[in-house]
Amino acid sequence: MQQMNGKMFGVLFVAIIAVIAMISIPSGDSLPGGVDTNVAAAGCSCHGVDTAAGVMVTITAPENFTAGESYNITVSISGGPNDEITEGMNATGGFSLRVNSGTLESSSDDTQLWDDGTMSHTESGNDQREWTMAWTASDDDSKTVTFTAYGNSVNGDSGNGLGNSGDYWNAASKQVPGINVVIDDGEITFAQKIIYAVLLFGVTIGAVGFGYRVVNTEKTVEEVFGKYWDYMMEWIVTTDHKKIGILYFVTGFFFLIMGGILALAMRVQLMYADNDFLTNQEYNSAFTMHGTTMVFLSAMPMIAAFANYLVPLQIGARDLAFPRLNALSYWLLPAGGITIYAGYLAGGAGDVGWTGYAPYSSGDAATAPGTDLWVSGQIMLGASSTITGINFMTTILLMRAPGVTLMRMPLFTWSIAVSVFLMLLAMPVFTVALILLFADRTFGTLYFDVAAGGDPILWQHLFWYFGHPEVYILVMPAFGIISEVVATFSKRPIYGYNAMVIALASIGIVSFIVWGHHMFTSGGDPLFRFIVMLTTMLVAIPTGVKIFNWLATITGGKISRKTAMLFSLGAIATFTIGGITGIILASIPLDLALHDTYFVVAHFHYVIIGGILFGFYSGVYYWYPKVTGRLMNEKLGVAHFVTSMIFFNLAFYPMHNIGLMGMPRRYSTYSESLGIEELNYYVSIFAILFGLSQLFIVANIIYSYRKGEEAGDNPWNGWSLEWVTSSPPPHNSFTEIPTLEVKEDE
Repeated sequence: MQQMNGKMFGVLFVAIIAVIAMISIPSGDSLPGGVDTNVAAAGCSCHGVDTAAGVMVTITAPENFTAGESYNITVSISGGPNDEITEGMNATGGFSLRVNSGTLESSSDDTQLWDDGTMSHTESGNDQREWTMAWTASDDDSKTVTFTAYGNSVNGDSGNGLGNSGDYWNAASKQVPGINVVIDDGEITFAQKIIYAVLLFGVTIGAVGFGYRVVNTEKTVEEVFGKYWDYMMEWIVTTDHKKIGILYFVTGFFFLIMGGILALAMRVQLMYADNDFLTNQEYNSAFTMHGTTMVFLSAMPMIAAFANYLVPLQIGARDLAFPRLNALSYWLLPAGGITIYAGYLAGGAGDVGWTGYAPYSSGDAATAPGTDLWVSGQIMLGASSTITGINFMTTILLMRAPGVTLMRMPLFTWSIAVSVFLMLLAMPVFTVALILLFADRTFGTLYFDVAAGGDPILWQHLFWYFGHPEVYILVMPAFGIISEVVATFSKRPIYGYNAMVIALASIGIVSFIVWGHHMFTSGGDPLFRFIVMLTTMLVAIPTGVKIFNWLATITGGKISRKTAMLFSLGAIATFTIGGITGIILASIPLDLALHDTYFVVAHFHYVIIGGILFGFYSGVYYWYPKVTGRLMNEKLGVAHFVTSMIFFNLAFYPMHNIGLMGMPRRYSTYSESLGIEELNYYVSIFAILFGLSQLFIVANIIYSYRKGEEAGDNPWNGWSLEWVTSSPPPHNSFTEIPTLEVKEDE
């Protein structure tokens, strides 16, 4: 029952993939410019779809309001195309304003009120860049009101047959508190409650464990404490690559839980329109910390965990080239994470998005000191990753055992080699950008200040030059894991080993020519954007080679349906969907319509969770016996796989449609008029269920460590060198350096 005909399974799986691929392009109503008619909620497209940092929208409103009173509200626009009106050019600006409470009223003929409550300019107000209207407050002045405005900066060249070229827009929001708003400076925020709860839980578990040891062993408190202290010091000062790998895994998994809690908090906020579960500030911080946590504090440590534990074993080395440097690179990780999260305890965590776009991160609008701590922590993480890259590249190139040539290395080690190559080229660029940002915020430099001649677009280039290769830094090890697992549980060598290596290397090279697709809406040379579009689509070729080679391996093999194999198959299916939607976003016209909508959120999570996290889970189930000497429970594993796959797709697939319906990402709320509240409700419910389903792997890891079936040294009949040593391996990994022998016909 553990096996089935490989050919039949392969045909069935290919058919499933084909069906998924055909339906992965979501359907939705096509709207002009790709945005909803509710401009104030979704953006403006009547004068082009490009936002521009140089266009400034200002909302002038009272400092506070009294219930039922009327006030003048002014929207003004500056920057962008030339203000002067020349022959054939008769328009310079326009706006759209919405408020979540009270009513707007037109006070002159240059403004008009639409049926949905949105205030906009009239035809007679086209030649202005400032408009004034009346606003009557609601009867409740114990709440804070939010004004949201979108403004067009228009060059007026449509009369010359040039259409909307050169037109730009931007947005602004302003919060006005009522006079009876209660502000309690001593109130504990939601995020602080979570941090305190986690700390209290940890202290409680530690105290219970300590007390149990005292009572159960009948030893004194001093004896038990001394034993705990010796045990802790053994891990604190270790330079053993295997122990450091375990430390990386525990740290990464801890931050995975923290990032997941933040994600669930955001989903609760978006469950209903105009929800107030989180304030705008709390939501912005949660969004920033969620992205930062998942990418830099969870996924990156997970890679380091697998790489630390397995690479020396797979190439026949006793340890990494620089063991002490390896320990330093690890301890920079929790130091950076604590620094970043310290913002919550210092008045508010960073709220600049996980991309840290200037001028949000460089200007006065950014929360301080939370943003300062975010930048400082990120610099620590950048140093950690750079050191790690140097260590692994040296180890792989110089410390391979006899017979382990480059073209005989396991594909997982190859994936780490390509990943650290990307890391060494990309991470220093991002670190330099962070140092420049730190200088702007601390020393008053002006690298990203437009008024002083700086350029916020420079930040985007520096970030995405790192940011998109970062996706491949994360996904390459997952590809390597899938390659090992598929070959082992298909009971045959991977199909087209050389092609798989070339595909890995090709993805690594091409990934540095694609960062510009994140900046299609930021302007730029048309030729550059066209080249980036083509190279982005080109990445699909080597990626497709890997997918088809996996399927060929499965088709020709005898499948063993263990949990590790199930997660690899699930990762192939979900990553394929993420890849298809990535090709959609690589098209400039489609990206202009879908950029900054939830379609991008869906695509990103299908890659990050569907491809990377599921790949990592496959690796956990596959190598857990090597680390602990025990097998994980298959019933709990299958339950984890089934629930994760179901709830993941139910949570994230509808986000494609939400994006097509006009919902922008990174917003803490949305208008009921968009018609997406029901979809958001179900997305939030299934996201919560997906989060809860991860308790299966937590329970499995703990249960199997104590009561799991003994695995033996090679429970899967794997061929690579990590399986020739004991499970778990000894301190120096090998009693003697092994030699990889190859058959004559190879």
